[in-house]
Amino acid sequence: MDYVIIAFRSRTHTIRFAEELRRRGILSEIVNTPRQAYVGCGLSVKINKRYFPFAKRLADGLKFDSFAGFFALLDNGRTVKSL
Repeated sequence: MDYVIIAFRSRTHTIRFAEELRRRGILSEIVNTPRQAYVGCGLSVKINKRYFPFAKRLADGLKFDSFAGFFALLDNGRTVKSL
């Protein structure tokens, strides 16, 4: 299964974004940011790729200044690409 990683430069924003997703019924997990992404505070939010459009709209609406980007996590976590 493919996942999307949502990276922030702030741990506080990472945790808050995960909470906002959960409040809206979207399963998410706080994970270590894959080193291939080369961004962020070291923590990211991981979601199933099917929720990407919703997460993108939410990130756009919340306007966190620490937002670092969306990344596709493919091949059991071995490949990361920017979205």
